[in-house]
Amino acid sequence: MRHLLSALLITILFVCGAPCAALTMDTSGGAAGQPVTVTLDEPAFVTFQMDSGVPVYAYGTAVNFISATTGTLSITAESGGEVADATVTITSGGGGGGGDTPSIVWKTVTLPAGTFNVTAENSEEIYAVPWQTALGVLKAAGVSFKVSKWSPGLLVDEVDGKSSEGTAGWMYQLNGMIGDISADKKMLSTNDKVVWYYSESMTQSPEQSPKAFYYKVQTSTAPAPGGSSTETGETGTGPDATAEAVSYPLSLPPGSDLRLSEGRMYLTVNVPMATSAGDQISFEGNTMLITRDDVILKIRFADFTDKKGIIAGEITDVSVETMPVTIACANGTAPEVSLLISLMTVPMDADVDVIATPLPNLSAVAADSLSAANRALGADGKAVGTAGWQMDVGKRGLENGVDVGDVTIRITTDPACIAKMGGISALRLIHIMDDGTAEVLSLRSAGTTADGRMMLEAGPAAGLSSFLFVSVTDAPVSSGTDTETTPTPTTTAPAPTESGTPLSAVCATVAGIIGITAIYRNQKR
Repeated sequence: MRHLLSALLITILFVCGAPCAALTMDTSGGAAGQPVTVTLDEPAFVTFQMDSGVPVYAYGTAVNFISATTGTLSITAESGGEVADATVTITSGGGGGGGDTPSIVWKTVTLPAGTFNVTAENSEEIYAVPWQTALGVLKAAGVSFKVSKWSPGLLVDEVDGKSSEGTAGWMYQLNGMIGDISADKKMLSTNDKVVWYYSESMTQSPEQSPKAFYYKVQTSTAPAPGGSSTETGETGTGPDATAEAVSYPLSLPPGSDLRLSEGRMYLTVNVPMATSAGDQISFEGNTMLITRDDVILKIRFADFTDKKGIIAGEITDVSVETMPVTIACANGTAPEVSLLISLMTVPMDADVDVIATPLPNLSAVAADSLSAANRALGADGKAVGTAGWQMDVGKRGLENGVDVGDVTIRITTDPACIAKMGGISALRLIHIMDDGTAEVLSLRSAGTTADGRMMLEAGPAAGLSSFLFVSVTDAPVSSGTDTETTPTPTTTAPAPTESGTPLSAVCATVAGIIGITAIYRNQKR
């Protein structure tokens, strides 16, 4: 018996003295805008903390964290009393060959018609440069630059404060090819991709550059506000042809962190820091409302925690609503217009720019847009009768079908104005999509306001691009040929008012939609 007890005691001491299996953790990744992946040998609670800032929590055997900025990421995992630590240095993203690498954010810019003026540093002469050029991309994006005159055109000497030095300087690529002529002469089209980058040699790629800007191009037939409508400097025809432009920054508040874990998005918002930066934070149930610059960003959580003003939870839905904008029309009416945008992601850095242009007559509509509208309306035996206004929406850091879902346009106006137009059934909103095709959006009643004004809605539209507000008429009877004709209003269309054609009253109803811009100052995920 004594030997049995001794053997048992030795066994217990051996087991207790044997080392326990420690929690093991592996990390991969370390570029800003890219996931840092943590892999564990068993499920554990993981804490991420960027530069000793707001902690972000996760649970599982494989979790991700995305940092929008460079710095030091501290990671702690805990499970069953075992703790594992790691530190990852987050560097600026880079690398990669062709295609849209995840570390690159392609920002969408809309290039209006006409020209802008630029002064050459070496000659002090002023040159008119078409907006829809490689140089116009920098101007439209709001990036500062300096140029000098040389025989082939204008030479870009400085971009965003960084000057050319010796053989190093600024270059541009168009659709992956180095520019073959000066940037002020290189004309662009919708869906072109332009990269401006600082090159220290002719063989250096944008991915190897210390500074690069990536842009996707959209073009518009509308002139820039206060600019020319043609390259010869002609301006719009009358006061109703003046375009209005609005830019809305859509960014999460400072101190926010977004991470992905097992296909889900988790957001942490530092409310005290957000309010000190000027954002207004409120809640409707599980939906956080972030209000700034006439835009409300709505983020719905599945559930969230509130620890001394630090809100953290899983995101289930994101949308944007622009505050109503009052349009002072020439005939004295004052419609109000807003946009409701459903977002499919939470972009780290995005804007929406809108140029709204009242159209004096049908001839002011671009031929390709009018043709696309008539083809879409032809399915119902209709055609464009008159045109009221055009709204061009530029997207930076957003893509239709990837980031942007359905879009609804809301209009509030005097019901008498709609009645003069023959009622809601006589009006359409034509969505000219990014690929040049069109979809027809009927208007519907959305109720009335307390003061008796009518609320109308059009949509959902498949994303953001260009919109035409038109009245419709019966399509002309085919003559048996394939020639496409531009219809004119028939006697069945609403009668003209004293202010002009029927839709000029609707232009008064909805003269120039003024738009938006959505989310996030960190960086697109």
